[in-house]
Amino acid sequence: MKSALLSLALAALAFSAPAQAQEAAVSSWSHGTHSSIRLIAGATAPSGKQRIGVEITMAPGYKTYWRNPGDSGVPPSFDWSGSTNVGGLDVRWPAPERFEDGTGFSIGYVGEVVVPVSVQPVDPSKPVMVVLKLDYAVCEKMCIPAKGEAQLWLEPGVTAVTSPRLESFEARVPIPVKLGPHKEKISVIEVLPGEAGPEPKVKLVLQAPPDGAIEDVFVEGPGAWSFSKPILKPQTDGTVLAHVRITDRPKGAAGPVPFIVTVRGKPAAVETRLELDIPIAKP
Repeated sequence: MKSALLSLALAALAFSAPAQAQEAAVSSWSHGTHSSIRLIAGATAPSGKQRIGVEITMAPGYKTYWRNPGDSGVPPSFDWSGSTNVGGLDVRWPAPERFEDGTGFSIGYVGEVVVPVSVQPVDPSKPVMVVLKLDYAVCEKMCIPAKGEAQLWLEPGVTAVTSPRLESFEARVPIPVKLGPHKEKISVIEVLPGEAGPEPKVKLVLQAPPDGAIEDVFVEGPGAWSFSKPILKPQTDGTVLAHVRITDRPKGAAGPVPFIVTVRGKPAAVETRLELDIPIAKP
């Protein structure tokens, strides 16, 4: 009798207890030069897309690069061609940091990074095999090429899993915002091309919400555009004026030109896409 009552009590407890999320799948580590990579999975998104992350860990003092590496360095190159049931991938870069190197400033990540990727299956009802070949570089004082390979099997519709490491880096991906003021986010209020000349500049008017902060600004253009570290000047009206020098551009390039402005800061990084009418460079 006691045994039957105990079984009923355990069954009732199991029925009433919330389902415990399981740890998401991970691939084996692929070890490279002063670094290692692997793939980690998250829960399937409501849209049916699979969420994964490319995790790169590095030896102490080593760095790797953002999609725009800055004055030097090599951005990671992703080869997904061995994957199956993959119709498209969207690489979503966490906000980077700027660090000094021998030739100026580079942009990337120190010590570790997880680059989130959204995977669109061809058939969302079937499993996905993600196969990655990654070429990247790690840098202490000198940059060293590195390679890694990883693969991960993803079952469809897996929602009762957690991946705290992937989720923490997903939270660092810049939030898309339109040009103009925003109450609770960093705002890119206005972007103006500077005057033409030997060292033309782009001027940005930025604003952080109360208790927020503007930490850095990264400007990207198509092709061989290159921009300096910004000079940030707080204004009396609470805005911050950022002067970003154009250090290089495609020959003969002039506006309108599409640019991406990424602002690192608090409460969270933001990204604005816009077009600027850049004047032709003067000799």
